[in-house]
Amino acid sequence: MTSKFLKIALTAVFAIPLGILSSESLFAIGTSERLEQKESEELLLSCGGGGGSGTNTLEGRQKKKAKQQKAKALFKLRKGLPLTDEEKALLDD
Repeated sequence: MTSKFLKIALTAVFAIPLGILSSESLFAIGTSERLEQKESEELLLSCGGGGGSGTNTLEGRQKKKAKQQKAKALFKLRKGLPLTDEEKALLDD
């Protein structure tokens, strides 16, 4: 009975701490998160910043407005509502 208890005690005292240290899990806490954050920041910088969807420029806003007007004209056409001359011109393009 004593030798069984002694084996369990020795295992708890030596094997468990050595297993934790050899797996390097103590040293790797947070390392992957920091590495991932750094890589994503580098990727955003290399792609030109990563902010906005391209509609922040004058040309982007004009394209967005034209797309909305065309969508509005198509909606009116589907519902059978009367179209203005400007909306007819948009649909002819």
